[in-house]
Amino acid sequence: MTSFAPSLFPHGSWLVCKPKDYDVRYQINPWMDLSKTPEKALAASQWMNLHHHILRLGGWLEYVEHADGWPDMVFTANAGLVRGRDAVISKFRHKERAGEERYFKEWFSASGFNVHELSKGAFEGEGDALFAGDTLFCGYGFRSDRAAHEEVASLFGVKKLVAVQLQDPRFYHLDTCFCPLTPKLALVHPGAFNASDLALLEQSIELIRVPSTDAVHFVCNAVVLGTDVVLPAGCDTTYRALAERGYTAHPVALSEFIKAGGAAKCLSLKLDNS
Repeated sequence: MTSFAPSLFPHGSWLVCKPKDYDVRYQINPWMDLSKTPEKALAASQWMNLHHHILRLGGWLEYVEHADGWPDMVFTANAGLVRGRDAVISKFRHKERAGEERYFKEWFSASGFNVHELSKGAFEGEGDALFAGDTLFCGYGFRSDRAAHEEVASLFGVKKLVAVQLQDPRFYHLDTCFCPLTPKLALVHPGAFNASDLALLEQSIELIRVPSTDAVHFVCNAVVLGTDVVLPAGCDTTYRALAERGYTAHPVALSEFIKAGGAAKCLSLKLDNS
């Protein structure tokens, strides 16, 4: 992994993948529709705009090469989960994504991480596992298994694991409906959880509840860079809620990636959780 100057990039490093072979060629979530495939040139432009926003706001970027034949590899948040110099590699639920594991493992190994592989269960990285300080929030049910989260927590020596079951197939990964802003504050779409799990989240972290009208634009699928938040366009209610808490929203158009069920956070993996 390339070294960077923290003074120039104070919000850490992130792994991204330029969409060389991005497409919708199968249907493994409700957003995918083979009759509404992404416009390739527009997708490339939207990805580059997101890329520039992260750099401009103080996030350093590392790059993994997009392997042909694995269109969803652009969603690097699903590559694994990182803590310090340790990386747990994902075990994808669907065969359509399983081939990505090899390339992500090679990248982490070549970049000097201690690579760990899980012994049981499906696990889709930061898509379903998000750190907020020393607490690890995990979602299970659609793509990841609770047993896998428990193994991840053990590997990292996590002090507190909060595991919740996802209820709505449109929000099939935790990072589509929950976004830690600080160790004490997070965005959440309440409709993605049952009442008891929503209460569990609320006991663990203060929640800013986003309306369903914003949630379906993937407003929770955001990149947090200090008090700057890069997130999908078209979510004015949530932008105002963030502003009331001292955050600046930076909306970016990501329509072509939402067609595959991902947005800003899905397209970036945080490499320096500590």
